[in-house]
Amino acid sequence: MLPKHFIVACFLAFASCFCFAQTVQPIKWEFSYNPIDETKGEIILKANINMDWHIYSQLQSGDGPLPTIFKFEPTPDYDLADKVIEPTPVIEYSSIFSTDVMLFSNEVVFKQKIKRTNKGAFTIMGHVECMACNNTQCLPPKEYKFSIQVPSAN
Repeated sequence: MLPKHFIVACFLAFASCFCFAQTVQPIKWEFSYNPIDETKGEIILKANINMDWHIYSQLQSGDGPLPTIFKFEPTPDYDLADKVIEPTPVIEYSSIFSTDVMLFSNEVVFKQKIKRTNKGAFTIMGHVECMACNNTQCLPPKEYKFSIQVPSAN
């Protein structure tokens, strides 16, 4: 039988690693709606990225990191107009992936235009999935759900 203090030490070591892994959350998302006129608007998807971390462009492809992906739950209240627009990403070589990557650091704002089919108030729901990396590690892709209130157009 193992000594009691050895078991306790192992448990504490495991627990501290687990707790640390759970607290690494380098990305915080903000979601909002910006009306353009009575029939058009845009969904604002803003990522605030901790220092030394980054996420990847929707256009990232190849053997590198996973791209950022946006999914919107369809409803009869609106239609998506075109695709999610992103600013120009930084392109740099990644030693982690041994290839060029398209990334965003600090803050990035994505926009999705919509056409309203309902002038009343409604909710847009969906999620964004992205992968966060720094210069030494990458976290598994994480899904961030959103629910955006769209006010009445009247």
